[in-house]
Amino acid sequence: MKFLPASFRDPDARVLESDGTRILRALSPRAAAEREAVERSGLLGELVASGLIVDSARVTEVTPPAGFAAVVASRRLAFPTYPYEWSFGMLRDAALLTLDVLARALGRGATLKDATAFNVLFDGARPLFIDVASLVPHEDGTPWLGYGQFCDHFLAPLMLEAYRGIAFQPFLRGSLEGLSIGGQLSPLLGWRDWLRPGVLTHVKLRALLDRRTRDLPTEARRDVRRASLPRAAVLANVRGLRRLIARLVSRAGSVWAGYAEANTYDEGLAAKKEAFVAAAAARASVGALAWDVGANTGRYARVLARRFTTVVAMDADPGAVDRLYGELRGTPDEQRLLPLVVDVMNPSPAQGWRGTERATLGARGRPELALYLALVHHLCLGRGVPLDGFLDLVCETAPLAVVEFVAREDPMSQRLLATKLEQHAGYDLDTFRRLARARGEIVSEEALSETRSLFLLRSRENDGSRP
Repeated sequence: MKFLPASFRDPDARVLESDGTRILRALSPRAAAEREAVERSGLLGELVASGLIVDSARVTEVTPPAGFAAVVASRRLAFPTYPYEWSFGMLRDAALLTLDVLARALGRGATLKDATAFNVLFDGARPLFIDVASLVPHEDGTPWLGYGQFCDHFLAPLMLEAYRGIAFQPFLRGSLEGLSIGGQLSPLLGWRDWLRPGVLTHVKLRALLDRRTRDLPTEARRDVRRASLPRAAVLANVRGLRRLIARLVSRAGSVWAGYAEANTYDEGLAAKKEAFVAAAAARASVGALAWDVGANTGRYARVLARRFTTVVAMDADPGAVDRLYGELRGTPDEQRLLPLVVDVMNPSPAQGWRGTERATLGARGRPELALYLALVHHLCLGRGVPLDGFLDLVCETAPLAVVEFVAREDPMSQRLLATKLEQHAGYDLDTFRRLARARGEIVSEEALSETRSLFLLRSRENDGSRP
């Protein structure tokens, strides 16, 4: 077996290539010994039983690569996600999960050697810690070495949105190392912000210490790392961080979070859409994955969740996604629905070292069915996507798709066009039908109103015959 190209940051615990339902991680002799110590403490069993960390076990049927002592297998989650695709509530819950894991670890003589947000994935709408190799024995007197990374990956972006009303997603997408709490967040917070919870302690003092230690000689920098801090003090800091983060609330604005109460069609038409989506889902082969592109607050994604194991409900508006995420907690759909902040005009690219560390959205799983409801006019009339380009995307994404075509005369389309000079020729119902048939089959069509129609499209296989 080969190592995944993306797995190199932790040389003691590298992920192996595997096409199965498991994630295989090779452990160095040191990492294997650390895992055994953590396992003997009862910590791993406690975290798994509490639903905080993915279950994992040593496997003997896989031979460790040269230089490694053991291989550990854990469950592969249905659809991996990244922090720049999460809403505020999702990032906050991932931060709280990381602190909860750390607090329990400290209570059993262990710690987290790092605190990157990429150690967390979402299993449906529930955060789950997945880097089992991050748990290592803790030597009393040593500080938490992951504190700085935690601040950059979690605290700084959360404070940016809570205290400045600026969405954090573009910043985390722009840097896989997070948002520097001293170098990037601190300059954005003025003296009036010093009284806000956590700013003086975790931002301003951190920025001051960063400046003072930047030019220290090598040995002095080592002394900083060797600074003694009792375990009780580390645990008190962790609990303080948890209280701080739990109180943070997003101040970023949202355009579409209230769309469900303010859309342009009545409940009867919404029920017709639900029935159409349900019929389309019944035609799909029983599959593990479906997408709702432009899901808003997830009304129709919930219909898909009755049939599909995992439904990715994506929307470009973080506020709408955050509302969906909050509504899912504690419901049966929590295990099936995965909310994501994704702009289909600019979806997550391949990122990191040589483009291998983070996969594109499409590379993480092909859905059996995708929904595009009340979206085409926003892309074509609002943002200039050619209608044939939109249908190319639809057909390339999934074998079956539900599209709601919104005519130029619709009130929402007219609102989009009110400030535009472009005429967007070729955007009409007959052209949509013609382009759809050129790419496959119109399985069914239903008029919702004089300006809106629903289509179930089946794409032609990529056999080279599509024009």
